[in-house]
This record gives sequence, structure tokens and C-alpha cells, in this order.
Amino acid sequence: MKDIIQKPGRLFIIIFLFSFLIIFLVWKQVLHQVTVDRKATIAAAVQRNSNLAASLEQYALRTIRNADAVLQLVKMEYEKKGKRIDLKDLLNIGMIGTRNINGIGILDENGRLIISNLNLPQDSLLDFSYREYFYFHKTRRNQLFLSKPLLSKTIGKTVIMLSRRIDKPDESFGGAVAVQIEPSTFMQFYANSKLRERDIISLVAPDGITYARRRGSRESHGEDIHKSPLLKYAAQKAIGNYFAKDAIYGIPTYFSYRKLPAYPVIASVGSAESDILSDHHKRAKREYMFGGIITVLIILFSSFVLFVSAQRRKGTRQIRDSEIRYRSIFENSQDAIIVALGNGQIEAMNLAAVQLFRIEKQRLFSLTLKQLFKDAAPNIKMNESVVGDGSFKGEVLFTRDDNTTFTGEIVYSKYLDVKGELRFIVLVRDISMRKQMEQELLREQERYQQELTKQIILAQEREREIIGHELHDNVNQILTTVKLNLEMAVHNPEARNGFLSKSIQYVMTCISEIRHLSRELSAPTLGTLSLIDSIKGLIDMVASSTSMEISFWHEGYHTSLIKDQKLAIYRILQELMNNIIKHSGASCIKIELSQTEEVTVLIITDNGKGFDPSKRPNGIGLNNILSRAKVFGGDMFIQSKEGHGCSVTVKIPIIPDPAGQTNAIKTP
Repeated sequence: MKDIIQKPGRLFIIIFLFSFLIIFLVWKQVLHQVTVDRKATIAAAVQRNSNLAASLEQYALRTIRNADAVLQLVKMEYEKKGKRIDLKDLLNIGMIGTRNINGIGILDENGRLIISNLNLPQDSLLDFSYREYFYFHKTRRNQLFLSKPLLSKTIGKTVIMLSRRIDKPDESFGGAVAVQIEPSTFMQFYANSKLRERDIISLVAPDGITYARRRGSRESHGEDIHKSPLLKYAAQKAIGNYFAKDAIYGIPTYFSYRKLPAYPVIASVGSAESDILSDHHKRAKREYMFGGIITVLIILFSSFVLFVSAQRRKGTRQIRDSEIRYRSIFENSQDAIIVALGNGQIEAMNLAAVQLFRIEKQRLFSLTLKQLFKDAAPNIKMNESVVGDGSFKGEVLFTRDDNTTFTGEIVYSKYLDVKGELRFIVLVRDISMRKQMEQELLREQERYQQELTKQIILAQEREREIIGHELHDNVNQILTTVKLNLEMAVHNPEARNGFLSKSIQYVMTCISEIRHLSRELSAPTLGTLSLIDSIKGLIDMVASSTSMEISFWHEGYHTSLIKDQKLAIYRILQELMNNIIKHSGASCIKIELSQTEEVTVLIITDNGKGFDPSKRPNGIGLNNILSRAKVFGGDMFIQSKEGHGCSVTVKIPIIPDPAGQTNAIKTP
């Protein structure tokens, strides 16, 4: 069973087959029950129809025989008395019931009505010689004739004529006696019966013409149903049942029929299949609903079993995976892991712990945490039985049994095992090497800082030297020339005006040189104007002294920065442009200044000769740029390739200027 549960495919197949078998048996029983009920319902309906057909047969026989008895009585009296017969007196004797008869008449040998119990005019001589029954009796003796429904000339209604021949004393044809019966007479027995709307009761002639027919509450007669299978079945068997479509409306119907003995009449009763099976369909619907509910419940139960099984497998797999991970971590960890009981007794420790604390194998399971950490500094607080009331995390100097020491980080936590018993798990990490590396890193940082300071001092000295050369080579020479011109103006009054004019020009040139040198040393506009204006001023100064094409895009700059950040960006741009002018040989410089929600981005691209950043370490200029960016938590990125120019991107986190109100100013 355990093997089956652990194999989901096999379990799924078993549950599927089991569920399928139960569902199959349920539906087999449901379908069997529905089939049995259908057969029983049809059998009951057929039996009902057979009983009604038998009743209809008996009622029709009684009606026909009663009418025939009247015919024979009148025939016998007429053959004795001739025209002296009194029909009314004869019928009033009460020997034979005439309630269902709608008229009696005697025809002479020429077919004229000579005697009738109906109140007809004295001079009316109705001729019935053309009637079928009259021709029938001319050639046949002692036979009852039953006509199809026809219109009576005496009462103006549709009737069925029953007639017999009258013989003269010499047995020659002397006429006929006939009685009229309305077709509805044969249906009177069912007038008060509760028939369904499509129930059919009919008396049919062998040629398919109906004597009388009732469908639900509607009566009719004279329909031609010769296409009905009734005639074929009746010809083969006098009593029977069959299923076919109604010959008039085409509705599937179950029929029962009986052929009247000695008379050309077939009594037929039919019930529509839909009416018969209406209650059956309701019961079948309940059965199907029951089967559907059982099926759904079985499917839900099977799905639940599969779901629970899957969850159990998943849980088991997770536990197994967790155990494997725990075991792998426990055994392969470079850190010491110790598991202890609630009383501090060590239950297990990994190989790293054994090696870290240098514990002998025979002492592994006799140690307690208190013994293991007894010489730790600072002291790990413990009570008599457990590690402590609260967790401990920090750096500790441990002392081994061999009196060697190491620095470690320790952390422990409490947990309850599956039995609810307290356990401790302790993690100790040897950080001696890390502490040593941290000290080496501090020394390296100090060395780097010293080197950086040295480089900055050298850069400052170099700048001072450049400034000294500028003052000596330009300003000092110009001032010396001014001094000479002024001395000559003093000693030469005639040319004084010319010397003074030249001195003024030289002084203006000196002022221009000093201003140029001042711009190189500071950004004078940052105190009063925006960063955009300051950069534009720097671009104008560079453009006026070079033939480079310089473009500046600043549409994405929108947040004003503090002055220190603006100065840093200005100096970075100034340093980069000086490098491009001195080293790149470029003819075009593109400057982009933009901002995201968090950083300001400065991108300077040139089309110069470029360089390989991996082969050329950062010089003082690039180090200065990176240092300025690092001051504000920024960074610098270089993209360059020999012969393909250079692109430098500087990103600095935004520190908004609370007093700044202006956005970036668009360049014309």
C-alpha cells in the first residue's frame, strides 16, 4: 500500500478504475431501472388500451345487435302484414330498445320509402334506390348491411345505415328495412371518460373508413385511414397490439385493436407515446438526476482522495527534501553546527564543529554546551542546565581544550521537536581570517588615502606651477612692458600720449589674461545663475578659443541642485573638456545633462581617437572626476575604443536645492 501511495501514477489509475467501476454499476442500475420502468409503463398502457378496445367491441356489438334485432322484428312483421304494419305500435311494445335508433324505414322493391316511424309529410315519396345498401340487398338474402357514414335525407344528419332485405312470399326481392344510427352513438360510452388529448378510440371499416372516431374530446367520422397498419394487422390477427404513427396526425402511438366477429368492424384504441411516457420521463429524470448526483459525489470523493494523497506526497516530499537539505547543510557547512538537548547535552555536531573546537571523538557525546563554552570571552551567560534565557549573537573569543584560541560569531535559537521537547541549535563561524582581512583592508584603505592625498598635493603643486608660468609668461611680461612705456612717457614728453595709449592697451590685455586665469580656477556664475547658465558660459569660453563644434542638450534637467553638487558637476565637465582638448584630437563634443527621479546624469561624448580603458589606468584627471562623484555617492562609466571616440557617463544622486525654483533653461 505504501508503495502504491508513493507512486502517483499507479494510485491515480487505481482510483480512476475504482471510480469508473462504481459509476458504471450505478448507471447500469439506473439505465436498467429506467428501461424496466419504460417497459412496465408501456405494458400498462397497452393493457389499458386492450381493455378499452374490448369494452368498445362489446359496446359496438351490443349496439349493432340491438339494431339488427329491430330490423329482423320489423322485417318479420312486414313480411306477414305488408303495408298494414304499424311501426309505432310495434316499437312501443318495448320488446327491443330503440333509444339509440334515429329512425326506421321500409323501402319497396323500387327503393321508395313507404313506411317510417318518423313524422314525414304524407305526400313525400323519398327514393333511396341509389343507395349502396339497396343494391346490396337486391342480390343477397339474409345478410345485414352496415353502411359507411352518410347524410340522412330524413333527419339531415350523418348516420350509419343498418339494413336487411325483405322477401316477398315467392322469396323475390320485396325491398329493404333500414335503421339509422348516428356515429356518436358508438362513442356515448366514453363521453364522460377522462381521455387524454391525443387518445384515440375508433370503429373502422375493413377498407379504412371510420364509422366513428374520438380523439380526446373531439368526435369525428368518415376519415380515410386506409394507409394505417391497422388494416394489415387486423387481416392477419383478430386481436392484437402494435406501435405506429397515427394515420391522420402522424403522432407515434401505441394501438390495441379487436375485430368484431360476424361484422365488418374493427374496434381500435390508441394512446400517444408522449402521453404514455410523460410520467415515465419524469421518473427517468429523477433517476438520471440521482445517477448524476452519485456520479458527481464519486468524482468529488475521488478528486478529494487524489488531492489529499497529492498533498500528503507533497508534504512527505517537502519533509524529505528538507531533511536532505538539513543533512547536506549540517554535514557540508564550513560553519560549526551543534544540536543540543534542552538540558544543554550535545546531541550532534558536524565535522566542521569537531575540527573547529578540536574535540576528541571519545568526548563528542559527553560534552555539554556549558563545558564547550566555559572559557569564552565575553562570557556566554548560562544557567545550570540550558544555554540561556535569551538568544545570544555576537563575536566571541573561544578557547579550545589545547589552549589555542579563535574568534567566532555565535548565534543560537530554541525550537520544539515533533515530541514537543526543547532543543537548541547553535551556529559558530570562525571569523579569525575575516578579522585579519578586515585589518588588512583598513591598512590598504589608509595607504590608498595617503596615495590619493599625495596625488592631490602633486596636482595642486602642478596647478600652482601652471599658474606661476601663466603669471610669469603673460601677465608679468605685459606689466613689464607697461612699466617701460610709462618710464619712456616720463622722460619723453613729446611722445607721452603715444606711450600712455600703448600702456592702456597693455593693461587691458593684462586684465583679460587675469580674467581668463580666474575662470580656469573657479565658476563665478554658480553663485548667482543656474547650472545651465554656468555650463553655457564654460562652453562659450572653450568655443571662443578652439574650432570645436560643441552641442549641449539639457531638456531632461528639471530639479535644481545644491551649490556643492552644481560645482562638482561643473568641475567634472571642465576637467573632461580639458582632457578632450589636450588629448583626444576631437572636432565635435556632445554634452547631455538629464535627470531621472533619483539621479543626475552627465554624458560627454567626443569623436576623437579614443583609447582602450582596460589598457590605460585612470590618470589623475579621471581619478579627480571619480572622487568628485564618489563624494555624493555617484559613479563614473567610460565607454571608448581606439579610433572610435569616447563617451563618459557620470551619475550623481539628486540632492534638491530647497531654494531652487527654476527648471532647466532650453538652449536656443
